[in-house]
Order: sequence, then structure tokens, then C-alpha cells
Amino acid sequence: MPAKKKQPSKASKEKPFEEVLEELEDVVAKLEQGDVPLEESLAAFERGVGLAKNLQARLDAVQEKIEELTRNERGEPSSKPLERG
Repeated sequence: MPAKKKQPSKASKEKPFEEVLEELEDVVAKLEQGDVPLEESLAAFERGVGLAKNLQARLDAVQEKIEELTRNERGEPSSKPLERG
């Protein structure tokens, strides 16, 4: 019986956060120039909205993970001041 190939996880298929952010910055710069035809501007705007939503979802997931990792023994979020030095 042949071995099953492991499917890559969704996260491994995604571009790194920094690359998506850079792409969003490029879209914004293109729109800010203002010399793009209307149809192309709309397509760029739609792409930018999609990229922004993707980035926000990733940030939300990271925040959720941090909150999960920093809960105290009662399951309550715990925090302490950052140590400077």
C-alpha cells in the first residue's frame, strides 16, 4: 500500500506576513499616484481590501495565541509590565 502524502497546511501555502504587507503597500502607492484608469483602480482597491483583511485576520490570530499563552492558572489573562533594560 503506497504511503499517503501529507497535505501541506493552509498556513504553509500562505505568503509570509511581511510579503503580504509589502504587496498591500505597493497597492496603496499605486492608488495614491492617481494616474490609474478607473477599472484598474477599482481592481487594485479590491485587492488592497482583501490583503488588509488577510493581514488583520493574521494579527487577530496572533493576538489570540498570545492571550492564550499568557493566561494564569485560573484562565484569566495576565499581564505584567515590560522590563526595560
